[in-house]
Amino acid sequence: MGLFRMVSICAALWLALPTAVSLAQEGEVTAEQQAEALQWNLDENQKQLLQHEPIELNPVPQLIDEPSVLLETSEPELWWATPRGPPLLSQQPAAAKKYPDYRLTGVFQLDSASFSQSANNLATLGDIQDGTGFRRARLAAVGNLTERVSYTFELDFAQAQARFVDLWAQVDDTPLGNLRIGRYRQPFGMTEMTSVRELPFLERPTVFALAPFRQTGIMLFDTAMDDSMTWAVSGFRGISDNFGNVYGDDGGYGTAERITFLPFQDGDSHIVHVGLGHSYMDPARDQLLYASQNGVFVGQNPNLGPSGLSVLPLVNVPPFVNSGVFDVDHAQLYNVEGGIGWGNVAWQSEYRWSDIQAPTGEQALVHGGYTELRYVITGETIPYNRKAGVFGRVQPHCPVDLSKGHFGAWEVAARISTIDLNPLLDLPNAPGPGRRLNSFDVGLNWYLWNYAKLQFNWLNGNLNDRTRGDSTANTYAARFQADF
Repeated sequence: MGLFRMVSICAALWLALPTAVSLAQEGEVTAEQQAEALQWNLDENQKQLLQHEPIELNPVPQLIDEPSVLLETSEPELWWATPRGPPLLSQQPAAAKKYPDYRLTGVFQLDSASFSQSANNLATLGDIQDGTGFRRARLAAVGNLTERVSYTFELDFAQAQARFVDLWAQVDDTPLGNLRIGRYRQPFGMTEMTSVRELPFLERPTVFALAPFRQTGIMLFDTAMDDSMTWAVSGFRGISDNFGNVYGDDGGYGTAERITFLPFQDGDSHIVHVGLGHSYMDPARDQLLYASQNGVFVGQNPNLGPSGLSVLPLVNVPPFVNSGVFDVDHAQLYNVEGGIGWGNVAWQSEYRWSDIQAPTGEQALVHGGYTELRYVITGETIPYNRKAGVFGRVQPHCPVDLSKGHFGAWEVAARISTIDLNPLLDLPNAPGPGRRLNSFDVGLNWYLWNYAKLQFNWLNGNLNDRTRGDSTANTYAARFQADF
């Protein structure tokens, strides 16, 4: 019995050896796969021997794309050597993807700013302190719940206590479009829909004050006409706090809609962009506030020692324009946007109005706009993001590597912006101070690597206060940003 068993094992090895050698030569399977298949055949033959069954020696089948073809040998087929074995690789079903999945992403922005104020600006705004600090420090988990359902969970740990940024789930390709629910940027404005990671200046222009921005709601959106058009419709509760919460049964609802179109396009580097936006706001408790700094935000907890470890209070750059909290029945916001991308040059502009209806029937119209021009000196393209209808990230052809003489990508930018909140002072119970701000901004951006950059801004702000008159403030700011 021992001799017969030894002969059987030797025969199995003899039949399997040519196949293993051939597979190794062709490089189609790994050594681990060869060993696994060989061991399977040995185990099967030994089982039959122990059970006193006729032995069927099994050569290792070739693991190739055609399941019905086995490795040909010069040996004759034997009745007791019927091909058997584990399933071929091409016959094995692909492993099902496991959900939910996730990946981590984040960004931090370290800013430093100093201010030079005219005497009247000092009297109007107070002495603005120089500062250095983290403008944003965000960490997010993004991933998929199913093949068609994705999510984002993003927190910001800079500027006081951690707070929600984007917190939503999304179902793709429904019969009506992509469906998103949670806290997200409302579809209103080209600069608002541009990620903070890809802004050509440290902050969005001052007209950002006239936007619903992040609110808690539900949105349908999609592209059309081979991604030449984007559309989005959103309904939300507002105005929400930094944690997406809204409290109040008197109003508290709003809508936002945006549509963009490319009347001319030649790939993603030569485009003409136009767009329209609208938002209706009936804020909770019938109160609203418009306010904005002039392109830079720095601040800190003013308390030293143990009491300064708490997250509040926070002292920071004061708003240059500020309506104060005022009573409102509803507000209608309108936005017009345009842009041209032409290789390493991009122009972008928007103008918007907020038509405010007071509870007592009075109306006020506040407005603002900006225009900006960008030029990448080193020749890199300013790409256009068709899914979002905005300009995207500049990526250097030669990321910084001093040993190779590579110095990244360099970009210059200029922007003129204006916003006028003085008409709000004509409404009853509008505390003000309102003000009008015209700003001229110049930027220099150094794209070190694909995911890191240095930015330098000079902002010249001309402020008009109905009580104190005109004044000027110059801001000099720099930022280092890294994201992943």
